[in-house]
Amino acid sequence: MADERKCGGTVINLQSSDDSDGVPLASENKWPAGFERESKLTISTVGRKTGRKHTVSIWFAVNKNGRLLIATQDRRRDWVKNALKAGAVDVAIGSVMRRMLIIPLEDQAEIQEVNDLYAKKYLLGRIGQLFAPFTRKRFAHSGAFELRPP
Repeated sequence: MADERKCGGTVINLQSSDDSDGVPLASENKWPAGFERESKLTISTVGRKTGRKHTVSIWFAVNKNGRLLIATQDRRRDWVKNALKAGAVDVAIGSVMRRMLIIPLEDQAEIQEVNDLYAKKYLLGRIGQLFAPFTRKRFAHSGAFELRPP
């Protein structure tokens, strides 16, 4: 059944999911062309204690294989804890929303790839890369994740 929702002031056309949780999914199977040039994506989680919906906007990167990657400097943030407990999040990029699995990256080469992609895409990421040798802190030092369709 078709539905329309607002995300950041943009109307999003959705269809009901076949899942029992009733999470709305994008009506198309792929992100729109050029989505990787968007500066941020929006992640919505459900509070693991409160049961309330929480939404955050964060940077993202897409690698050469099309993997959608995100990072955090603090794995103790509520959105990270909520997402990892649920195993999936609602992700909006531009005017499209999809349900995505959140997969922690453990391999140091993959985490370094996320840092490099952030540095290439974002000015602040580039500045962070310059100071990282002195601070021992990279953007994804606390957690990097892949967002993947279920």
